[in-house]
Amino acid sequence: MTINFNQNYFQLFEIEPSFVIDFYSLEKKYFELQKKFHPDKYVNSTDYEKRLSLQITSYVNEAYETLMNDFLKSMYLLKIEGYELDDQNNTISDPIFLMNQMELREESENITSKKNTDDIKRFTLKIESLKKECLSDFEKYYNEKNFDDASKKVKEMKFYISIEDDFKKDNLL
Repeated sequence: MTINFNQNYFQLFEIEPSFVIDFYSLEKKYFELQKKFHPDKYVNSTDYEKRLSLQITSYVNEAYETLMNDFLKSMYLLKIEGYELDDQNNTISDPIFLMNQMELREESENITSKKNTDDIKRFTLKIESLKKECLSDFEKYYNEKNFDDASKKVKEMKFYISIEDDFKKDNLL
């Protein structure tokens, strides 16, 4: 029972590093790895084999969750290209973007205070659209190997996710 923990997630699942991935192939390989290394299969094994099985399935699960989530996958793609995004230093200096963020926060607060279902749906769709636009831009920059602009799009995406999460929490969505 062994797996190479030094390989990246794409190598683990035997798929090409890309923003657009074949989810069927990913899922097929995921289930194959789960079947092979799942801890239940090692109930009667040594303590070492049990621990190793847990480590492997944890690694496989983390890899799968990362590649299934567009935001996490974007950050991971940059990471394997040498662009590590620091959560503590996730600042954007574009004044227009920052102004838009302030306006979105204000709009979110106004909608939350009114509790109008149509406004809540409209705002949710608006944020979804902004996230999709970011992902599309990320994919374009990443494919062009323009990692600086791609990383800016990931940072922008994080802002939209934060607004979306707060909005959902405030509106019990």
